[in-house]
Amino acid sequence: MQKKYPLLLAPAYRDYLWGGTKLEKKWGKTPPEPGAVIAETWELSLREGALCGIKNGRFAGLTLLEVLEFNPGFAGKKCLSFSKFPLLIKLIDSAANLSVQVHPSDAYALVNEKSYGKSEVWFILEAEENAGVFFGFKRDSSEAEVRDRINDGSLTEILNFTKVKAGDVFMIDAGTVHAVGGGITLAEIQQNSDLTYRVYDFGRTDKNGKPRELHIEKALTAMNFRAHTGEASVYPYVDYAEFQKRLIADNKYFFSEFYRLDGACPLCNEDCFTVLTLTAERADIRYGGESLSVVKGDTVFIPAGLEISASGKAEFIATTLR
Repeated sequence: MQKKYPLLLAPAYRDYLWGGTKLEKKWGKTPPEPGAVIAETWELSLREGALCGIKNGRFAGLTLLEVLEFNPGFAGKKCLSFSKFPLLIKLIDSAANLSVQVHPSDAYALVNEKSYGKSEVWFILEAEENAGVFFGFKRDSSEAEVRDRINDGSLTEILNFTKVKAGDVFMIDAGTVHAVGGGITLAEIQQNSDLTYRVYDFGRTDKNGKPRELHIEKALTAMNFRAHTGEASVYPYVDYAEFQKRLIADNKYFFSEFYRLDGACPLCNEDCFTVLTLTAERADIRYGGESLSVVKGDTVFIPAGLEISASGKAEFIATTLR
C-alpha cells in the first residue's frame, strides 16, 4: 500500500430536466460540455458509469475505485466489511421540482432488485424564498387512496410541504414518499444505491416530449402510508475552541457532521475513511508536513488512519461509516 494523502475528488456529472445552473455559477463546477445543465454532481461515487476521479498527487487521473482496489487500507476496515462500497454523496441543484418518489428498504430491494435499498439525508445548502420539500403524508393514507390520487393528479394534496432554509436536515428513511422542490441546492448523503421508484412527475415530459417512466406498482409495495411530521431534524451545535459542529446523520449506514471552522480542527479516523465537502469559504488540510488547499464545492477523501488538521475559516460536512 502506498503512502496515504488526502484525495481531491473530481465528481461525476448528471443532467436531468429539473437541473439548474447554480452548481456551475456558485459552486465552481464545470459542466462536461459548454452550456450543459448540471442537475447533480456525484461527489463521492464508485458506481459504474459514474466514477469520481482523483485531481491531485500521484493518483491524479485515476478513479477512486482504481485507487481503493490497489490500496484497500485507504478505505479502512469498516469499509472492507461491506460487499461493495456503501456510500454515495451528491450535490443537487433543483431549478424545478424533482419527481415524487420512494426508495425501497434493504429487505425489499435485496429480494426484488438484487441490490441494497436506499436511505438518505438532505442537508440544505441554499434555498430561494418559499422553496420547500415534499416529505411524507400529512395523515395516514392507504394504497387505494394513493393510487387514486396518482391517477387524478392530486397526490401532493396529502403530502407535507415544508419550507426550508440553509442548514435544515431531513432524514429520508426508505419507504418515505418525498420530493425536493424547486429553488433548492442541497447535499445528499445516502446508501450506495440508485434505486428510485418514481410515483408522480407533475405531468412533465422529457426532451423528446414523452412522459418519464413511473414505477407505481413497485412504489406502492415499498411505500410507508403512515402519517409523518414532515419536519426537519433539529440538532444543536457543540462548541469547541476553534470550531463548532452539529450532527447531520447517525444511523446504521453513515455518520455525518457539519463543522463551522474558525481556526484549526484535528481529524482522524483509524478504522474508516472520512469525506469532507466544503460548503463555504476555504481551508487548508495539513498532513505529514504537507498541505492541500480546498474551496467551496470541493470534496476530499481522507484515507483511514491519516491524521489531518483542517485550518482556516470555512464550513464543511464530514462523513464516515457508522
